[in-house]
Amino acid sequence: MSAKMEYRFARRLAALEASATAAMTARVAQMRAAGINVISFSVGEPDFDTPEPIKQAAIAGIHANHTHYTPTGGTLELRKAVAARVTADQGITYGLGQVTVTTGAKEALYLAFQALCDEGDEAIIPAPYWVSYVEQAKLAGATPITPQTTEQTGFKLTPDQLRANLSERTRVVVLNSPSNPTGAVYSAEELAALAEVLRDHPAIIITDEIYDAISYVPYARLLRIAPDLAERTLVVNGAAKAYAMTGWRVGYVAGPQPIIEAIKAIQSHTSTHTSSISQDAALAAYTPNPAVEAAVTAMTAEFHRRRDLILELLATIPGITCTVPDGAFYVFPNVSALLHRPLRNGKICTTSEELNLYLLEEAHIACVAGEAFGAPGYLRLSYATGSEDIRIGMQRFREAVLVDHA
Repeated sequence: MSAKMEYRFARRLAALEASATAAMTARVAQMRAAGINVISFSVGEPDFDTPEPIKQAAIAGIHANHTHYTPTGGTLELRKAVAARVTADQGITYGLGQVTVTTGAKEALYLAFQALCDEGDEAIIPAPYWVSYVEQAKLAGATPITPQTTEQTGFKLTPDQLRANLSERTRVVVLNSPSNPTGAVYSAEELAALAEVLRDHPAIIITDEIYDAISYVPYARLLRIAPDLAERTLVVNGAAKAYAMTGWRVGYVAGPQPIIEAIKAIQSHTSTHTSSISQDAALAAYTPNPAVEAAVTAMTAEFHRRRDLILELLATIPGITCTVPDGAFYVFPNVSALLHRPLRNGKICTTSEELNLYLLEEAHIACVAGEAFGAPGYLRLSYATGSEDIRIGMQRFREAVLVDHA
């Protein structure tokens, strides 16, 4: 009988945490397959269809046999369209050598960390943060530094916090607006104050603008306010959220050509490029089209209505408080008052992670615990779901956390 195989893994995996959002999505699918009616507030994707002109462009690409390799970083036509989009957004001219198209914005971020960070470097990532930022920094050998923002500052990094956490080891500073998970949107004044601090430090700035189309207040961009920082700023964005194209996997990163070339060098040995058909679809998304723009406007207006609805319903649950998100499609309620006290059937939860699992098993609603975002005591709920599901789900939430006096 042969000896039992013992597997050895790379040391970099020792501190890696699996994606909590992906894990919850898988758990919901498992429960639904078992016949359980779960309402999910855990998925970070629009529940709308991809606009028709974008779908038709992909179909046309198939019929035109656009099914072969493209250049690393995307077709010439798509890179031209992305460069034009970034130029219009940022108010700074971007050439073809300053953009690369990636397999989703997540890959853009991963490649950026890989290109920029070494062992011993630090990456400033304000908490609450999107789950993959810290894990990608760790995979690149960097140490995540996670200053904790608060409800009092609207979950936004202050200049004093930034200054206090910068060091000679700081290699990267990540800014995400609108934010996942809080929906926070930095104002022009707030970005100007952060830029003033960043001017005194050589760190590379990564501004993640993936939710830029879903903002309920005037949207400000760092490079519109501080164009002098362009030589050390990477802009990350993609088609997923704005155009309801999460499954198409199209993102991009724009920035100084030497950094983009370094990113493309890694890309040439990994994915090479995203799907050729997805690129045809993205070209349609990034080419001005009134029908597509109308679809994006309508989707954002509907998200705004749902935001107001879920906030109204959360306010009826004793013990819940919630800041008003100015963008994206998440609410991030403070649930700390529900901990260490009896809930229905006498259940006591001591952490928001325990409360999250309780809500899944007891109320059949799926959220994501704040621990995954570096913010214990909170839950993230996506309102990228129908209004009726929001009403039913919040009623289930309310019933599950009230004390049963029967």
